[in-house]
Amino acid sequence: MYARGAGGEVAEQAGVLATWAGVQWPIVNTLFLSTPVADLEDLRSRLGRVAEFTSNKPQFGMLIACDSWLPKQPESAAVFPAHGWIHVSQAYGMVCQQVSAAIPLEGLEYRRVDRPELRNAAADINAASYGVSMEMGREALDHESLWGEGCFGYVGYSNGDAVATATTYIRDDYLYVALVATLPESRSRGFAKAITSHSMQEASKASGLQRTILHATPMARSIYESLGFRTVTTFPMFLPAALLAEHQSS
Repeated sequence: MYARGAGGEVAEQAGVLATWAGVQWPIVNTLFLSTPVADLEDLRSRLGRVAEFTSNKPQFGMLIACDSWLPKQPESAAVFPAHGWIHVSQAYGMVCQQVSAAIPLEGLEYRRVDRPELRNAAADINAASYGVSMEMGREALDHESLWGEGCFGYVGYSNGDAVATATTYIRDDYLYVALVATLPESRSRGFAKAITSHSMQEASKASGLQRTILHATPMARSIYESLGFRTVTTFPMFLPAALLAEHQSS
């Protein structure tokens, strides 16, 4: 969805799914190991196909695997850096079977993302939260097609300032929560929990769906647990060694 919304491409081959937005923010130039990996030889073969795909790309991307699908041999962890991918973090795959009641927060106003200035606000908050430039955030997220039918994106305002954002998408038979972020200086005030709850409630009311999934950062995991989510698996996330070396030298 994000790749196509930015005018990028989606390509799949033998256990590798590339969803490449073609923008500067690696998080939306994403490659997935999309099926269970049989063994170390299979893993090396897939990373070879990943290298073929990225070899002519002018941007960097992110590689995401699933711990439940990786070979159990301890040596599998060394295969990724051998192919130029460095483990930088992990996401928690979480599910909630019942959308809880909305959690009000006094002084937080919700505005649905339905026009350019609110798309920009959502992009800017995400960019600030992840420590990337405003330009990167808007290039990746300021696309009308990402915020249309089936999208319940909101920006939260406190004292007239945009401070937090959350989006829930209606999928075929579940809801998907994404783009949850709070400005660094506005954290620990309950904004993320409140606006995520509001977004989920509105999407559930519109669709009748309850089952909700998301991929949480380590920092946000406890927020989602308080909303009734439980962890079902983890997703190791990798960035190119060349990108990390570039950042260290700059």
